[in-house]
Amino acid sequence: MVRRWVPLALASLLAAAAVAPARADDAADAVRTKIAAAMTAAKSFVVTTSAATGMTGSMTFVAPNLYHSAVVFNRSRRDVILVGTSGFVSDDDGQTYRKFQPPAEMVSAQAELRAIPVDRLLADKTVGAKVWGQFATSSGGPEKDQQLTCTYDKTTFRIGQCSNSGLVMSFSRYDDPGNVVDIPTLVKGK
Repeated sequence: MVRRWVPLALASLLAAAAVAPARADDAADAVRTKIAAAMTAAKSFVVTTSAATGMTGSMTFVAPNLYHSAVVFNRSRRDVILVGTSGFVSDDDGQTYRKFQPPAEMVSAQAELRAIPVDRLLADKTVGAKVWGQFATSSGGPEKDQQLTCTYDKTTFRIGQCSNSGLVMSFSRYDDPGNVVDIPTLVKGK
């Protein structure tokens, strides 16, 4: 009788494994793929940033390769505009710009905000009446040393916010026609 139970138990175990729910890694891969597709498909969006250091900023992305960042730190504002691999910078509140060749890291950094990696899924988070998905990530850049928790819309898979104890980045205004990056006309050192 015992001999009969062992094969039946083994068969039951194998059958259960065949219909077992997907592994957590499979779920993370599916979410990762959907978030990447949603962020890449966005025609434009705005990211507002605030840091514990006092730095605040707003970044506007317009596909395929326009980026405008306005950062304020120590009461000083710096505007940076990237058009593909060309850069413009202003230290006088956008009154005049000078052209510069941005380093490759700067050009790739704006693309990395469209491709935030999903390292692992976290429990959902409710804000008001809305339930957001959450994931943990290491930030972009060569050192990937910022650990962030990000929320994403569970319907559109677009990122809502990424934060840690010293940084908050809020993503908004997806595909808003008002998201515009103007190419500077008052340029020194063309």
